[in-house]
Amino acid sequence: MKRIASALCLCALTLGLLVGCSGGSGETAYVESVSLICGTGSVGLADRYAGRVVAGQTEEVERDTEKTILETYVEEGDTVEAGDLLFSYDMEAMQLSLDKLYLEKESYENTITAAESEISELETQKAKASSSDQLSYTLQISSKEADIREAEYNIALKEREIAAMEADMENTDITAPISGRVMSITEDGSSDSYYSDSTSTGTTYITIMDVTTLRVEGNINEMNAYALTEGMAVTIRSRVDESQTWSGTITSIDWENPVTNDNDSYYYIYSDDMTTSSKYPFYIELADTEGLLLGQHVYIEPSTGDGGSGSGLMLPSYYITGGADNAYVWAANEKDKLEKRSVTLGSYDADTDCYEILSGLDASDYIAFPDDSLSEGMAVEKYDEDSFSDDEVVVSVG
Repeated sequence: MKRIASALCLCALTLGLLVGCSGGSGETAYVESVSLICGTGSVGLADRYAGRVVAGQTEEVERDTEKTILETYVEEGDTVEAGDLLFSYDMEAMQLSLDKLYLEKESYENTITAAESEISELETQKAKASSSDQLSYTLQISSKEADIREAEYNIALKEREIAAMEADMENTDITAPISGRVMSITEDGSSDSYYSDSTSTGTTYITIMDVTTLRVEGNINEMNAYALTEGMAVTIRSRVDESQTWSGTITSIDWENPVTNDNDSYYYIYSDDMTTSSKYPFYIELADTEGLLLGQHVYIEPSTGDGGSGSGLMLPSYYITGGADNAYVWAANEKDKLEKRSVTLGSYDADTDCYEILSGLDASDYIAFPDDSLSEGMAVEKYDEDSFSDDEVVVSVG
């Protein structure tokens, strides 16, 4: 997360050079909404992410496409226990393949025996031959020795294939890796099932989902990636009845696999392809699942705890100038002029590189990214979520 926070600092610097600092004339300072910077709503509400209740674990059981399935013992919708038999391979077909490998190995062994016999005969003839014929016998012997080396190499290959085949024949029965429900059986071994993972190798045969253990999946935008961390406590809120809540903890954020298409989470898509932002899935372990249903859509909010006596705003450090005792930000005043605004700092979160702002600033204020060209009294131009025109941004709310 420290690396992510550092990257965000760089992104913020770039943004500051574009829209967060002074204009080209030096007469206008562009200021951003604190609510946008800190990931809070326009009325100071905490971040809210769209989420969905998903199964605790999904396992994709693959098949060997080189083998013939003898029988499948389950159907879609069946409930299985870990260790239950799912399907078995055709032992007879595997035995035929094994017998073929043994015959091929034997053929190479016969090649070696014949070549050794011929070499022995050639060496006897060479000993009796004239000096002018010696070279001919030497070349013939070298050729036979090369045949032996090639056959020995092929025998080694066949022995490895035989060992692998014999090991496979000891595991012709494929069992369930987890307890759960059989969600899909793909007869052709492809991975185009609704439940298949996007990283599947294409040999998924049976998908099993643990429907007894529930967790919540959400998506986070790269532009506010600092807002969530693994281990963070969160509140799950019902979309139907917002007074109904559950508690949980973020167990993982998958930064390696961005979401390619999902309509359940809000996100921004700018007209410039270079500024299109990505989303990443994160997962929440629930303390209690009573009342939740698989597939249910919910809201996810970071838990605020007791919140202390301050505003609870967590402002990235790169917006703050000065030391702990004389910290200030460049803020727009009530006359839309730039001023140095003193702020009182609270706790510091090293993972997100953010300071808690105890006083001097709230979510409704606007601040500028620090820049040498800023000066008090400059006119300001405000930037927030509503600053985009309809053709510049698409907002999707799940």
